Amino acid sequence: MDHLQFLQSVELMAGLDRDRARLAAAATLLTLAERLGRPAAGELAPSLPPELREPLDAAPETAEAFDAGEFVRRIAAREGGPVDRLRDRLPPDYQGLFE
Repeated sequence: MDHLQFLQSVELMAGLDRDRARLAAAATLLTLAERLGRPAAGELAPSLPPELREPLDAAPETAEAFDAGEFVRRIAAREGGPVDRLRDRLPPDYQGLFE
């Protein structure tokens, strides 16, 4: 999948425009990098288009232990939006992350 296809997928799944999809992808990948740490993020990075690898390349050396709720809160904070807005864009099976 190339960069454009990746962003189009985010746009379609999240109901976002291109700029918001780019921001959501970057926020998610940066938060994932924090959760995984450098070794695991480094393994994942080559599977992404080059334009999306920077957040994973910037992963901290060690992983941070945080739960799914914190994962979502960090993404929402990076997107500049409240968690409720992020929650409302996700499919119903993700609602358990917010309890």
